[in-house]
Amino acid sequence: MDYYDRLLEDVKALIKDEKFIEARQLLDVELNMPYVPLQYEQEYQSLFTYCNQQLAGNAKSKTYDQEDIEALLFGSVDQASVACEILATSNVRQHLEMIEKYLSDKPNVLIRTLLIEILIDQNVHEEIKLDYDGLHVEFIAAYVEPIAERESTEEMVKILSDDFENDNPTFYKMCIDCLVKELYFRLPFSVEEEECRYLTTAISAYVYESLGDKDQFDAYIKEKDLAMYVGYDLKLKEYRV
Repeated sequence: MDYYDRLLEDVKALIKDEKFIEARQLLDVELNMPYVPLQYEQEYQSLFTYCNQQLAGNAKSKTYDQEDIEALLFGSVDQASVACEILATSNVRQHLEMIEKYLSDKPNVLIRTLLIEILIDQNVHEEIKLDYDGLHVEFIAAYVEPIAERESTEEMVKILSDDFENDNPTFYKMCIDCLVKELYFRLPFSVEEEECRYLTTAISAYVYESLGDKDQFDAYIKEKDLAMYVGYDLKLKEYRV
């Protein structure tokens, strides 16, 4: 099974479990890639539209007040995901106090990422307190550059493309998928230009390791003379999600 079929299975499994926001995120990442085979692109787009329809229908089928949303957000991870679906289709500025309350006290990493993405999408200018893995910071979502628009993201995609896309396109796609997840986990922080090669090396190590192919990684490091870049910490490995 190649990368595109595996992604399709993952998305369909999420949809079957009614995890539409997670399925939509996977599809959104893929549909924003420079190239997707036409036969897959059409099905991805169809599923993306379906997820949007389901999310819109869920939001309209019940009226949620502040107490309902707060109960969901501070419930289980699945309940908090539902709260994020509601907030994504609401005027999030009406719920900033509740969101800050959640984000400022040991938030779940997946829910933290979703909430920050919602704040960025809605261009929120208010300052928000955040507990980021024990580091207490404040950020303004409107000033956080979207991941897809960052020069550092473009640079890292280029590095991975130059190193892998022609010789091993499936491996390259896996690296891009992991890179995007890593960048979302780092929100609201960005990656500095001087970190790009460190991060792409760590991403390639992560994918090689997941495939049980350490010898290939060692050969890659030797071929590209990247020994000085090895050892960069990934949130992907820390969170194990």
